[in-house]
Amino acid sequence: MRKQQGFSLLVVMAMGIVAATVVLMFLKIVPVYSEYYAVKETLDAMAQNPGKTEDELRRDFANRAAVQDIVSLRAGDLVIVSSPTVIGVGARYRREVPLRDHVKLVFDFEYQAGAPVLKDAK
Repeated sequence: MRKQQGFSLLVVMAMGIVAATVVLMFLKIVPVYSEYYAVKETLDAMAQNPGKTEDELRRDFANRAAVQDIVSLRAGDLVIVSSPTVIGVGARYRREVPLRDHVKLVFDFEYQAGAPVLKDAK
Protein backbone atom coordinates (compact mmCIF):
# COMPACT_ATOMS: atom_id res chain seq x y z
CA MET A 1 0.00 0.00 0.00
CA ARG A 2 1.43 3.38 -1.04
CA LYS A 3 1.24 6.46 1.13
CA GLN A 4 -0.53 9.34 -0.61
CA GLN A 5 1.54 12.38 -1.40
CA GLY A 6 0.60 15.94 -2.22
CA PHE A 7 -1.20 18.84 -0.65
CA SER A 8 -4.43 18.57 1.24
CA LEU A 9 -7.37 20.78 0.32
CA LEU A 10 -6.78 22.90 3.43
CA VAL A 11 -3.18 23.63 2.43
CA VAL A 12 -4.22 24.51 -1.12
CA MET A 13 -6.89 26.91 0.21
CA ALA A 14 -4.41 28.53 2.60
CA MET A 15 -1.92 29.00 -0.22
CA GLY A 16 -4.68 30.54 -2.36
CA ILE A 17 -5.54 33.01 0.40
CA VAL A 18 -1.90 34.01 0.79
CA ALA A 19 -1.50 34.41 -2.98
CA ALA A 20 -4.68 36.50 -3.22
CA THR A 21 -3.47 38.74 -0.39
CA VAL A 22 -0.12 39.28 -2.10
CA VAL A 23 -1.81 40.15 -5.40
CA LEU A 24 -4.21 42.55 -3.65
CA MET A 25 -1.33 44.32 -1.88
CA PHE A 26 0.58 44.56 -5.17
CA LEU A 27 -2.44 46.06 -6.96
CA LYS A 28 -2.92 48.60 -4.16
CA ILE A 29 0.74 49.64 -3.92
CA VAL A 30 1.70 49.96 -7.61
CA PRO A 31 -0.45 53.08 -8.27
CA VAL A 32 1.04 54.82 -5.23
CA TYR A 33 4.59 54.38 -6.49
CA SER A 34 3.54 55.21 -10.06
CA GLU A 35 2.24 58.53 -8.81
CA TYR A 36 5.45 59.14 -6.81
CA TYR A 37 7.58 58.61 -9.92
CA ALA A 38 5.29 60.99 -11.85
CA VAL A 39 5.83 63.60 -9.10
CA LYS A 40 9.61 63.09 -9.32
CA GLU A 41 9.56 63.45 -13.09
CA THR A 42 7.43 66.59 -12.87
CA LEU A 43 9.59 68.28 -10.22
CA ASP A 44 12.77 67.41 -12.13
CA ALA A 45 11.33 68.95 -15.30
CA MET A 46 10.24 72.07 -13.42
CA ALA A 47 13.72 72.56 -11.90
CA GLN A 48 15.27 72.62 -15.39
CA ASN A 49 13.66 75.96 -16.33
CA PRO A 50 15.15 78.80 -14.26
CA GLY A 51 13.70 82.27 -14.52
CA LYS A 52 10.06 81.37 -13.88
CA THR A 53 8.15 82.94 -11.04
CA GLU A 54 6.67 80.93 -8.20
CA ASP A 55 3.15 81.39 -9.59
CA GLU A 56 4.25 80.18 -13.02
CA LEU A 57 5.85 77.12 -11.47
CA ARG A 58 2.72 76.30 -9.46
CA ARG A 59 0.56 76.68 -12.58
CA ASP A 60 3.02 74.48 -14.50
CA PHE A 61 2.78 71.82 -11.79
CA ALA A 62 -1.04 71.97 -11.79
CA ASN A 63 -1.11 71.47 -15.57
CA ARG A 64 1.34 68.57 -15.46
CA ALA A 65 -0.46 67.00 -12.49
CA ALA A 66 -3.74 67.00 -14.41
CA VAL A 67 -2.10 65.22 -17.35
CA GLN A 68 -0.16 62.69 -15.24
CA ASP A 69 -3.04 62.04 -12.81
CA ILE A 70 -1.24 63.27 -9.69
CA VAL A 71 -3.96 63.49 -7.03
CA SER A 72 -2.05 63.30 -3.73
CA LEU A 73 -0.20 66.57 -4.15
CA ARG A 74 -1.51 70.04 -4.98
CA ALA A 75 0.41 72.98 -6.42
CA GLY A 76 -0.06 74.85 -3.14
CA ASP A 77 1.75 72.06 -1.26
CA LEU A 78 5.03 72.63 -3.10
CA VAL A 79 7.99 74.38 -1.49
CA ILE A 80 9.53 76.58 -4.18
CA VAL A 81 12.65 78.76 -4.25
CA SER A 82 12.91 80.70 -7.48
CA SER A 83 15.51 83.17 -8.72
CA PRO A 84 16.58 84.15 -12.24
CA THR A 85 19.37 81.54 -12.19
CA VAL A 86 18.30 78.83 -9.72
CA ILE A 87 15.09 76.93 -9.02
CA GLY A 88 14.44 74.58 -6.15
CA VAL A 89 11.20 72.64 -5.94
CA GLY A 90 10.31 70.19 -3.19
CA ALA A 91 7.34 68.32 -1.82
CA ARG A 92 6.48 66.27 1.22
CA TYR A 93 3.20 64.40 1.16
CA ARG A 94 1.35 61.41 2.56
CA ARG A 95 -0.74 58.88 0.71
CA GLU A 96 -3.14 56.58 2.56
CA VAL A 97 -4.43 53.42 0.90
CA PRO A 98 -7.41 51.73 2.57
CA LEU A 99 -7.27 47.95 2.70
CA ARG A 100 -10.30 47.02 4.81
CA ASP A 101 -12.42 48.59 7.54
CA HIS A 102 -10.09 50.57 9.80
CA VAL A 103 -6.97 49.14 8.15
CA LYS A 104 -4.87 51.20 5.76
CA LEU A 105 -1.36 51.53 4.42
CA VAL A 106 0.32 54.91 4.92
CA PHE A 107 3.11 56.12 2.65
CA ASP A 108 5.17 59.25 3.40
CA PHE A 109 7.01 60.68 0.40
CA GLU A 110 9.58 63.45 0.11
CA TYR A 111 11.40 64.68 -2.95
CA GLN A 112 13.22 67.81 -4.05
CA ALA A 113 14.75 68.87 -7.33
CA GLY A 114 17.17 71.66 -8.09
CA ALA A 115 18.35 73.72 -5.13
CA PRO A 116 17.66 72.19 -1.69
CA VAL A 117 14.40 73.56 -0.29
CA LEU A 118 13.14 71.08 2.29
CA LYS A 119 14.31 71.34 5.89
CA ASP A 120 15.37 68.20 7.74
CA ALA A 121 12.77 68.62 10.51
CA LYS A 122 9.23 67.68 9.65
